[in-house]
Amino acid sequence: MAWNGKYWDIVSNLYWTPRYLGLQSISRSKWRVDGEWISVPKGLVTNSSGPLYVRSRKFDELTTYLHGQEEILNHLFNLLFSIAGDAVISRLLCHPLGLAETGPFESLGREVGSRYGWRESENVTQQDGLFVSTSSVVGVELKLESTSWPEQIAKYIALMIWEETFSHQREHLGLLFIVPESAVSEHWSNVGLSGSTIDESFVSRLDPERLPKKIQTLFETHPDQVRSVLRRIRLGVISWTNFAAQITEIERELDPNRPGDQTLQRLLAGFRDQLERHQKTGLVPASLDDDLVPVPR
Repeated sequence: MAWNGKYWDIVSNLYWTPRYLGLQSISRSKWRVDGEWISVPKGLVTNSSGPLYVRSRKFDELTTYLHGQEEILNHLFNLLFSIAGDAVISRLLCHPLGLAETGPFESLGREVGSRYGWRESENVTQQDGLFVSTSSVVGVELKLESTSWPEQIAKYIALMIWEETFSHQREHLGLLFIVPESAVSEHWSNVGLSGSTIDESFVSRLDPERLPKKIQTLFETHPDQVRSVLRRIRLGVISWTNFAAQITEIERELDPNRPGDQTLQRLLAGFRDQLERHQKTGLVPASLDDDLVPVPR
């Protein structure tokens, strides 16, 4: 079983053991049934001001549903790149941006909140991928079926400002979109640009209604830093087909007799397997072998 299969084992365990998620069951003996209504004792509801939850899908139905969700692929993407070596991050995420950055990289997730001093309840950016080194900050936005839009670039601009304020200014900044093949041709128009070059008036064209207040305030109070990031950031877009083909190309170069290569091959193969499970969303072709994109050495 590939390692991504172990992830689904964990999902199954949590589904059948909801107490691990802080949920408690209320036995049928505690129900009061009155026609079409079921009520339970108030004392059994620990969060009386919040919603009550019920299972809306059987497990096999839930698995099918989750295989098409961006958040799930994002989980596995972050696991891959939190384990993979710097050379893999550089090749798969920096090279498409034209960044000759070799790391070492640190992958940042939800911990950016505490890193940048946000309140615990604040969930400002929900970035898909954020990788920092002493000389670079690289963001990655993953799209399955949903369309890219300008304010998604804005959240990474904000993250780069916060990161440089937290630590220091970087030489290299980049943002890579990974999208379905069918979305590549319209990507730049969808994000409000004519190409991969971003102009300094970009922020003024954003829709305030689609920006969190914290980002709006940041842009208003730090215009010089906004302009600095806009001058330095490189933007890029590749398809999931291209991304999966590059993974396969790396796999072909590995020596199965070397322990380190064995580990990396299993890691890459598990993520590629997950991409293939998303075929119904049009992410990758049924066979990658006929559509390989060579990766420059």
